[in-house]
Amino acid sequence: MQTISISKLKAHLSAELKKVQTGSRILVLDHKRPVAELIPTNTGELFLREAEKPYIYHPLTPITMKDPVHVIDEERSDRW
Repeated sequence: MQTISISKLKAHLSAELKKVQTGSRILVLDHKRPVAELIPTNTGELFLREAEKPYIYHPLTPITMKDPVHVIDEERSDRW
C-alpha cells in the first residue's frame, strides 16, 4: 500500500485520486501517523430501481389570495 503525506496529497490531489480510481489504496499520513485511507469506491450502478407508480401532480391550494407582487410593493412602500 502506498503512503503519502497530507502536504504532498494536497499538492497532487488529482493525480493521486486517479491512482485510486485505477484500484490503488493510499494511506494518508500526518507527521508519520496514519489518519486516513483512500480506497476505490464500489463502481456499481447508482440507479436503484424503477419507479413503482407514475408521478402524479397534485396542485396545491394557495396560502393567500393576494397577488404576491402587490404584497411585496406594500412591504417596500415605506422604504422609499
